[in-house]
Amino acid sequence: MKERSPMTSRVEANREPITLPTYGLGAPEKNPLFFEKRVYQGSCGKVYPVPFIDKVFDTPNPQTYDSVRLENDYVRLVMLPEIGGRIFLGQDKVNHDYDFFYGQDVIKPALVGLAGPWISGGVEFNWPQHHRPSTYMPADLHMQEGADGAKTVWLSEHDPLNRMKGMHGIRMRPDSALIELRARLFNRTPFTQTFLWWSNVAAKVHDNYQSFFPPDVHYVADHAVRAQSSFPIANNEYYGVDYAAKPGANDLSRYKNIQVPTSYMVCETAFDFFGGYDTDAEGGFIHVASHHLSPGKKQWTWGNHKFGWAWDRELTDDNGPYVELMAGVYTDNQPDFSYLAPYETKTFSQFWWPYKKIGPVQNATKDAAVRLVVNDDGRLDLGVVVSRRIEGARILLRDGERTLIDQRVDLSPDAPWQNQDLTFTGDTPQALELSVEGLVSYRPVDVASLERQRNLATEPPLPADTETLEDLYLTAEHLEQYRHPTRYPETYWDEILRRDPNDTRAHIAYGRRTLNQGRLDQAADHFETAIKRLTHRHPNPSTGEAHYFLGLTYRFQGRLREAYAALYKSTWTYAWRAPAYYELAMLDCRTGEFEQALQHCESALDTNRQNNKAQILKALVLNRLGRDGSQGLADLLAVDPLDHWARVAAGDVAGFLTKSRNDAQTVLDVVYDCADAGFREEAIRLLELHHANEVAAVAVPNPLERSQLTHYALAWLTGSLEQLEKARAMNPDYFFPSRLHDQLVLEWAMQQVGADRNAAYGLGNYLFDKKRHEEAIACWEAAREAAPSFATVCRNLGIAYWNVRRDGAAAREAYRAALNNDPTDARLFAEFDQLRAKLGDSAAERLETLLTHPDLVAARDDATVSLTELYNKTGQPAKALEVLQARRFHPWEGGEGKVLRQYTTAHLLLGQQALAQGHAQGGLEHFELAMRPPQNLGEAYHLLQAKADVRYWTGKALRALGREDEAVACFEASAHEAGDFQAMAVTEHSELTYFRGLSLLELGQTEKAKALFEALKSFAQRQRAGKATIDYFATSLPLLLVFEDDLEQTKNHHADRLLALAEQGIGCCVRE
Repeated sequence: MKERSPMTSRVEANREPITLPTYGLGAPEKNPLFFEKRVYQGSCGKVYPVPFIDKVFDTPNPQTYDSVRLENDYVRLVMLPEIGGRIFLGQDKVNHDYDFFYGQDVIKPALVGLAGPWISGGVEFNWPQHHRPSTYMPADLHMQEGADGAKTVWLSEHDPLNRMKGMHGIRMRPDSALIELRARLFNRTPFTQTFLWWSNVAAKVHDNYQSFFPPDVHYVADHAVRAQSSFPIANNEYYGVDYAAKPGANDLSRYKNIQVPTSYMVCETAFDFFGGYDTDAEGGFIHVASHHLSPGKKQWTWGNHKFGWAWDRELTDDNGPYVELMAGVYTDNQPDFSYLAPYETKTFSQFWWPYKKIGPVQNATKDAAVRLVVNDDGRLDLGVVVSRRIEGARILLRDGERTLIDQRVDLSPDAPWQNQDLTFTGDTPQALELSVEGLVSYRPVDVASLERQRNLATEPPLPADTETLEDLYLTAEHLEQYRHPTRYPETYWDEILRRDPNDTRAHIAYGRRTLNQGRLDQAADHFETAIKRLTHRHPNPSTGEAHYFLGLTYRFQGRLREAYAALYKSTWTYAWRAPAYYELAMLDCRTGEFEQALQHCESALDTNRQNNKAQILKALVLNRLGRDGSQGLADLLAVDPLDHWARVAAGDVAGFLTKSRNDAQTVLDVVYDCADAGFREEAIRLLELHHANEVAAVAVPNPLERSQLTHYALAWLTGSLEQLEKARAMNPDYFFPSRLHDQLVLEWAMQQVGADRNAAYGLGNYLFDKKRHEEAIACWEAAREAAPSFATVCRNLGIAYWNVRRDGAAAREAYRAALNNDPTDARLFAEFDQLRAKLGDSAAERLETLLTHPDLVAARDDATVSLTELYNKTGQPAKALEVLQARRFHPWEGGEGKVLRQYTTAHLLLGQQALAQGHAQGGLEHFELAMRPPQNLGEAYHLLQAKADVRYWTGKALRALGREDEAVACFEASAHEAGDFQAMAVTEHSELTYFRGLSLLELGQTEKAKALFEALKSFAQRQRAGKATIDYFATSLPLLLVFEDDLEQTKNHHADRLLALAEQGIGCCVRE
């Protein structure tokens, strides 16, 4: 078998502008948003410190983006560094430029992302959570050529939530269709962090597109493994759909069969591949990565039905529907997080390659893939494809000891091998084996013999109901690791400490948590208590974790001598040697002990050679000792060309400013790195350079590219009161501190002479995000005292007074002050209306206020929806409908239905009015329109969403018109509905159950109606008696309202409403 020389062709890598029609965005929100209980992709949906964007414009305009085109003879890729570093285009050049990755002709963001805008298509690289928090933010860029002619486009970021460094390189070789992703994830923080990695490939779909998974995948799981389904043929209910009742349309590998938004993820496989194939285009793609590191294999679709089609329109103009075929590394579910230790780096590769002709494959490697299918008539369908040209490849087909095919073939990506001439005559297909010698082989899997190894997940018991201390600890660990949005590990640690006040695991975990919140005194107490017990009988515990984090806490407290001792003790255990020795080296540098620092850097690197910061510090120390540290920096930059501290340390400040775009947040990270190690002059010089140079322009909103914190940090480092006054005088917009270092800087600023509105405001934002609510309130009140006209501070206090103290009067006054200070802020106006709803203000009063500010209402979808709701509630549905018809709405993923609900309500009210006035035809027209929402609403009915009310009233109108057969059909359709779909979940009963009962009465089925109303009553009573909770396994509950609900009150109100409807229905049965 011969391989063509890799240098016979070349890879082109060109950075070039690309102009695309783009739907613009509203300005990022200058008011901080604290979504403490938002459920996003099954984990915490907090967005702070990222500015939120919730406005998408309705018409496109040309926008030019920076792009990188990577291309060889087989494949063409286009990357967009400014939109999260995603692959935008992937084309198979030997298959008529087939878009094996979904290709977009437009940039059309929808409100899907963590911080708002998100686009479909291409490949999105999601980390450290899903979706990538920076998915609509710029990534740093570097292009690199290897000795073998391969070229790599590196894209990197310091993630905006946790400041970890995530970098991915898209690598293409000459003469190969193989695309390699090289990822390098560096926890550049001293804290233990959690992360996941999902490469999110989009593929254009239609009735003849099929995703394929390894042949041993016989079942799949939903998010959090809360449900499972057989696969590929679903013979069970999944996502509320009874697939067993749909024979012939229950193959989940085919998009055409899935009518509701659906995820499924592989739970177990011994294979390393999966992909998708387009029968019409005779092309597809394969993903390959070791299943030991990359177990994650997932498909997601919006669904092949009206609800999904509405989302397709939100995300593209003409490119049609898509599925997401995601590949997870260090994760197999969403949410499913792994750990990064302090200063740990994880590296891995994933591979994709396009192929043609042979259909879905049964096994694949980086080099080749095979198809071996035994059809029902015994005919064998055989195929081989390769990712690079191979001369004389040996193809073998065996049936047990018999050789059926043994031939040598020249293969290349544009010349696959196929054979459909043989008929299987053996005893069992499992005896067959198709192979390409040395590259890939496949023997059919006996699926019937496989058993499920993955159990369904269960909701953990509450702390008081948990039996053992270990179960309490493991539950808390799970909640923290998976960033659970509505259950908190503290409640389980509290229960542990109630039972055992000195439990070491609980104290260490609590200490880490409080350290991350900047509660340094409490953190030290927890670690000290843990160490006291750990060393009660022997001074050398088996773990150095408590000593490491105690030393880290002492460092942030300025207790450096004590920090040194605690950190040194932690080096006695191997797991903590690397981070502790690096911390010790920094402390050595602070005291000028550079020889000692060098030894500690070496010790850190002996244990963790991939700690970039230790390599950089070693080079800086060598320079201070009069030796040359440049080679170490050059070696590091060859591996990680976008390590910005390394570039600064190497003296390439101009390169740093270019590569980092002089972004303030990146600058601050490097400044704090320098300051931690005692290189204050370097930190000061870097800040001065940042202030003296422009920030690079990008095509997407990036309001944190400049920050008041750079001025505060400069004042902190220099002790300059003049610089402090500059910081105090700056515009406070987008002042969203988030690091522990930021806390230290702002606390220092607050201690200086004179009032400091900005420091008090920024520190309050930081503290509220850390759930230090009362401290945040105190800071904001200080900011308000210093600047009574500061609208955002008044608004923040209004949120805190309600969410923290449940003080409605104070919250109302704070919002009134905010709006008085800034009557043009549409968000403040909309939020105040939401607060008034919580406070019980009447619909008429709220409507009157909204109507006095039509410009502010028109500026926001949520305010406009409130306006239509209030019109409906006050008996003015025609006005509601007029508003609804005149606007293009944009829903949030998971929050669909709000606009549609008001549209339906308006038509129902108008139709009922017409019926009451004897205009049955007019009523019928309204009821029929209620079933056909216009596209400008941005929403459509979910397949499982009950429409019993609309069908009931349609039947009433038809009966009034004498169209009895049609009326009966409507009543039957209404009565036979099963359950409802509300808040993104299937429910057994809802308010619409009442109309199912009324329809049964219209059909003369009184006993059935009574039974249904009794069932509704029983359901409502159970709901009333139960405890109000947010669904533990919820995947997407936006909760984008800044004011928290009283869950118990909301639950009881809903239950009482259902009870009243049930009793009313029972009364109707009696009258019948």
